[in-house]
Amino acid sequence: MTQFLSVTMNGLTSRIHHWLAISPGAADRLKLTALAAMLADHINTLLLTPARPELYALGRMAFPLFVLIWARNVMLRPERLQLRASRMWLWAVVTQPAFSLAFRGHDPWYALNILFVFAGVTQLLAWHHRYRLAGMAGGVLLLVLMAWPLSVASYGVPGLVLALSLAIFLHNSSFRQRQTAGAAAFIALLALNSQHLQEIPVTVVVLAILPTVLLPAAAVSAATSPAAGRENRFIPASFFYLAYVGHLLVIGLVRLPGLG
Repeated sequence: MTQFLSVTMNGLTSRIHHWLAISPGAADRLKLTALAAMLADHINTLLLTPARPELYALGRMAFPLFVLIWARNVMLRPERLQLRASRMWLWAVVTQPAFSLAFRGHDPWYALNILFVFAGVTQLLAWHHRYRLAGMAGGVLLLVLMAWPLSVASYGVPGLVLALSLAIFLHNSSFRQRQTAGAAAFIALLALNSQHLQEIPVTVVVLAILPTVLLPAAAVSAATSPAAGRENRFIPASFFYLAYVGHLLVIGLVRLPGLG
């Protein structure tokens, strides 16, 4: 049984690595797909009354795609983890005023933007790389402290678990750790948008859980198809961060009294 699980896990890991061995241009298209889904979701949530259920479903693929792209790259050069973490913290802090402006009156003041998820998990990985067990303990404590303000608008514990477990799954050679991380990532993926499952189960499954799982898989499959090509990247390295803060700022200004 153990041998069967090992072969299955190794095969799954190899297939996922094959999916992620995409050209820089294909990776850029995935980023743009995720960005477009996020933009549609934010417009739907903050500007449209009533909100459109199809746009809500479309928006469910944004965060899993961003996590997959981040996890694909974060551990490629472990010696640069702290630099990655510092850069992510900087962008998260810079983005927060625009995020607070956009979600003013919709979410409480202490809600954190999604970049804090990536900053916190990258920091945990950087501390673990440098300090091992002590670094892991410190990183877990950091994520525990961040979980509550992230739970309002940025997926909270499921988002943190998905990011951490997927990074471990993609970059760890231990079968047992990959098995545990893979199971945790799948459970977290199902839990991302299942908050109201008991009250409206059919709606949550159709408009939240299934799109969260299936739409990112469809986007990755399209990006890794032979027809996708092997072109070089075509968007600047900081484009996502600028687009993220920029669209929040525009939405926030539109929502100001007298302008919306």
